[in-house]
Amino acid sequence: MDEKKFVKKIWINILIAIIIMFYFIGINIFYKICSKENTLIALKISSSVILAISILILEIAYKKDNGMLAINGIEALIIAFHSLFISHVVELSNYNFEAYIVTSSYFFAIYYVLKSIIIDTNEKRKYLKSLSDIKEIVVNEPVKKEAKKREK
Repeated sequence: MDEKKFVKKIWINILIAIIIMFYFIGINIFYKICSKENTLIALKISSSVILAISILILEIAYKKDNGMLAINGIEALIIAFHSLFISHVVELSNYNFEAYIVTSSYFFAIYYVLKSIIIDTNEKRKYLKSLSDIKEIVVNEPVKKEAKKREK
């Protein structure tokens, strides 16, 4: 893979992490400004929008037969479900809403940073393996010898 392509993948993942952080910070600010009911309505609307975006991403990934894009669509789907279930988790577990949102944003940001690190490590490993020409020198094909009749 070209170095520019995997650096682009890394930056896209970091950008997605930043967008998710801003999304959860926006939810937190909206919760402080507005009432709880308005915040729940906003969460439902935002999760519906993210769900529509994830379905769109999955359709594009299917048409292009792109596995990485499909993974991004599944990740967006998980974020949509998480946004939808925030209010239920907070009510059932008696968590502080703001603390739960901040923890969620950290979790998703750490996930995307770790994903970027794994992409970088795998691409560097592939690059280092491509530098070695041992596979070309050493042939793993067994040599077949014909059986010879021994003379007594």
